[in-house]
Amino acid sequence: MYNIKNYTFGSFKTVANMHKSNYAILENVDSLGIKSLGIKYCPHMSFEDEFSVLQQLDHKQVPKAYDYGHEAMFKDNKVVLKQHFIVLDHMSSTDMVGYFKEKATQNFSGQIENIIKCFISVCDPLDYLHSKGYIHCDIKPGHLMMNPDTCTVYLIDYELAIKKSGVLKGISMDYASPEQLSLLEQLRNTPENVPLEATAFFLSIDGKADIYSLGAILYEILTGQKWSETKLPPINLNKSVPQKLEDIVMLTLEEDPDNRVSTAKQLKQLFENII
Repeated sequence: MYNIKNYTFGSFKTVANMHKSNYAILENVDSLGIKSLGIKYCPHMSFEDEFSVLQQLDHKQVPKAYDYGHEAMFKDNKVVLKQHFIVLDHMSSTDMVGYFKEKATQNFSGQIENIIKCFISVCDPLDYLHSKGYIHCDIKPGHLMMNPDTCTVYLIDYELAIKKSGVLKGISMDYASPEQLSLLEQLRNTPENVPLEATAFFLSIDGKADIYSLGAILYEILTGQKWSETKLPPINLNKSVPQKLEDIVMLTLEEDPDNRVSTAKQLKQLFENII
């Protein structure tokens, strides 16, 4: 058994798959009088920024954050190492991408409607986040969790979230938009006497970057391949993809943000029109 501060959990990871931090479900939540909670922890990365972002948000598909800090981790009352941590709502244990990849191998056509319903659902917290002036900047597998019974999707992990025109904290290469990649390159080449904030302001990204990442996720669910590696229309890889759904996918993956679906609300309407 492990614990950080007064938070107890039964598993410990030393390497997080695709993620910068580790995660466990807390086991002492009943004593805290709060619904199911999780803890993210990492020895070298503070969660102060993520905690600050989540304190500004209030949406049923976005986790609330309750505590963060830098404390010793114990295993059976013996110190293991010091960890940064954040305690927040445990939204779901089902990764949407993994769930549909598995289901699609069994009966792809039978999952189309549920896939669309899930993407309708995730548009709600994304639209809310953008309305608050934030960009998630890290939509990828593992950050879209779902309730398979209701097709409700939860948008989690705000470690890289920024305000519009803010400085990028990092990206996930396979799901980053062209403008994120371009801005990252510009930031790397910014002269020492020029503030990074100035570069970010003049080459700012907006919510369309998240729309692109969401499109890349949908593409991967529909084809089993990464858009960043193929750049082929979905039907080229899966003949069962409906044409109207492919049209939406390709609109989200436009290289030029001006030609892309502009908002999560607009994207939701496009999905609703084909269901």
